[in-house]
Amino acid sequence: MKMNKNLEIINIIEKEKLSDEFYFQSLLEQGCLKGFFADSDINRIQYECLAFLAHKVELFNAGDSSSIRVEKAQSIMASNMFTIGLWLKTYQNPDDAITALQTEQADELYQKGRTHIDTLVEATKATHSKLSGQLIDTKNVFYRTTIEDGINGFFKLYYPDFGAHEIHITADYPICNTLPKLAGIEFIHAYLSALYQENQFCRNFSPVVIHSLLCGYEKDYQELLINIYEPVLAAAIGCVIAGTDVHMLDISEDGSGYLRRFFNGKTKTEILAIIQNAAHDLTLIFNLPYELESYIQKSLSSIADKTVIAMREQSLDRVFCRPCYHEHKPKLYFSFGDKMDDGQYRKVVDEIMQSRFLQDKIVIIKERIHSLADLEDVLLDSDLARDEIIAILHELSLPEIAALSIKYSIMSDIEAIEYREQERAIRECLNDYVSALPQDQRELFIKTSEAIEVVC
Repeated sequence: MKMNKNLEIINIIEKEKLSDEFYFQSLLEQGCLKGFFADSDINRIQYECLAFLAHKVELFNAGDSSSIRVEKAQSIMASNMFTIGLWLKTYQNPDDAITALQTEQADELYQKGRTHIDTLVEATKATHSKLSGQLIDTKNVFYRTTIEDGINGFFKLYYPDFGAHEIHITADYPICNTLPKLAGIEFIHAYLSALYQENQFCRNFSPVVIHSLLCGYEKDYQELLINIYEPVLAAAIGCVIAGTDVHMLDISEDGSGYLRRFFNGKTKTEILAIIQNAAHDLTLIFNLPYELESYIQKSLSSIADKTVIAMREQSLDRVFCRPCYHEHKPKLYFSFGDKMDDGQYRKVVDEIMQSRFLQDKIVIIKERIHSLADLEDVLLDSDLARDEIIAILHELSLPEIAALSIKYSIMSDIEAIEYREQERAIRECLNDYVSALPQDQRELFIKTSEAIEVVC
């Protein structure tokens, strides 16, 4: 008995042929091309989509079945199809999404997609809130205005019931890694997720260091529509390869010469491998989480491409740029912040003075003190020992140490006799703290102190 060789071939939908922006429409198209749908299936799906559009138009008109502008009806239909497509994207295998189209009605798929949008909106708002609270301090005007004002504008205008596919904002600030062409909340979610990873990487460096690097990258970077993360990442990679201090993002003149010699004659594949190894070292230096490491890996091909071009054009310093400290001296304005109510402050000081252990005092300060002005008063009023003051200083950021140091003139020749006893104690502790810093951190402290201007 001969086996039947005319076995039916099962066609598989190819993901790469599906549109990220118009997923539902492209899935229907590919399903037809691969023979998944009979004419009756297509007629049914079209009828269900039109019937559901009529229902949504009636809702849009608040129950009035009167006519609606053609453009608005088209927009509502696009919103419906986007919502259905967003749900169909949740199927890992496009063939399973095809099965859903074959077995479920359009309004059922829409309701599942609409619920998925709500989930995505809440997740995106959470990312936005977290990102907004951790933004790097930069003078680039597009960075903060896009992340804060622009994204807030999106949430204010987003109307997923009738405009789920709309974005409303221009999202001016560019990200490093190219996103697929997306729409609606799906685009904003992907855009913010990318911004969050880029911001997390840049937070490993002092604002003064980033400012100086960007001044070396573009002297007028404050007013330019540029991505901050990529030159920071490239400089960090350059420091690793050249063997200079990555925290300072200064490859150094000798390091730049070394990079030119090191990359000379190497192919794109070889250069990419070198950059990937350096990026791996960065993840170890800063103990970067997996999500950020993955994002960085996606950024490396662009840096390698630019390196190849720069070597050919003898402009490697444009890729692995160096900071500029003198021509465009940074100025960061620092405020000690507002002081708490006097009664509340006295309670905090009493708790600190009654605590026997240093760690308990530090916990109280971290939980109850929210401005440098109040912290300075605590250092003056809480009868702290010298080792306790230094321990508290270790909990502060470098800009906060620099601001206190400026106020107590530790880098000037002012005699300590001009200060009260507890003020002298703080000044001496600041001196000891700074003197004990490693050389690279001491240099960074000096640059930070030169850049900061304390304001009331």
